[in-house]
Amino acid sequence: MPHFILRPSLRLLFRFAFIASICTFAATVGRAQALLGDVGPSDHTPSSVLVYTKYTSSATNPTSQDTQINITNVNRDFGIALHLFMVDGNTCSVADFFLALTPNQTGTFYASDLDPGITGYIFAVAVSGGAPTQFNYLIGDYYIRETDGKLGNIQAWGFEKHSPGDVIPNGDGTANLVFDGTEYDRMPSMLAASNFNSEVDHSTNLVMVAPMSNYLAGNPVNVNVFTLVYNHVEESFSTTIRVRCVVQIPLLSLRVTGGNVNAIVRQGQTGWIRLNAVNAPILGSILQRGPIFNGGHNLHPIALLPTFVTQVPAF
Repeated sequence: MPHFILRPSLRLLFRFAFIASICTFAATVGRAQALLGDVGPSDHTPSSVLVYTKYTSSATNPTSQDTQINITNVNRDFGIALHLFMVDGNTCSVADFFLALTPNQTGTFYASDLDPGITGYIFAVAVSGGAPTQFNYLIGDYYIRETDGKLGNIQAWGFEKHSPGDVIPNGDGTANLVFDGTEYDRMPSMLAASNFNSEVDHSTNLVMVAPMSNYLAGNPVNVNVFTLVYNHVEESFSTTIRVRCVVQIPLLSLRVTGGNVNAIVRQGQTGWIRLNAVNAPILGSILQRGPIFNGGHNLHPIALLPTFVTQVPAF
């Protein structure tokens, strides 16, 4: 085996370069940690706002396709009211209702009972007297079964309210929820699917939600999500996904530079995905069915918006 001997000057140069690279890496990690810190959403921390990335059901055969939505008040002493907004993924229209939970109570309902035949997402807000309020005691999840055999148990995204008390209404029947890390946790603008199996022998669906800025009037916008798909040797392939309210995309339908995902992540290999909405909020989850493993989970937030404001009814 050949041996390489560096001259003293090169050894010193190499040492400085190595230290500089470590410092740069540490600074980059530090900035990312400072950005995410404790002001981003979580799917395991009790919160005041919950977002369920998907619900669906069959209007004619709910045993083949349905969603069980669960929401729990972990506070031992106080009950809470919730204002839930169910957003239709096709029309972006909003249906809303109130749900009251006593201390320690869990509530469960089925998409087939409340909104049969519709696929969408749910935005749930803790309220007091109709106005959003601080009540960081809510946890939730949903069980989902698809007609193609996909099924999973996925946690709701939780956003803590950091400012105490109620949100002051605007005076016109609305209130602003400010996701800036001071009032509520920040919204993600970049997500990652940490892993997906080759679609040669697996079937994987990517679900993305673009939260609206008004849940009273409804004002959906098209969000262009710049997407990079990475294979197992760190090569990246780009595409763009358009999200309006909520979209479900089979990974096999993605058209990336180099072909479809089977051309870049071959059988027996794995890949991962980076999704960047740039200046817009985005949430998401992933659901997979394979010959051995079947399930789903939320995507990982890796960058946050400085601020995002949405209006909800307050009456």
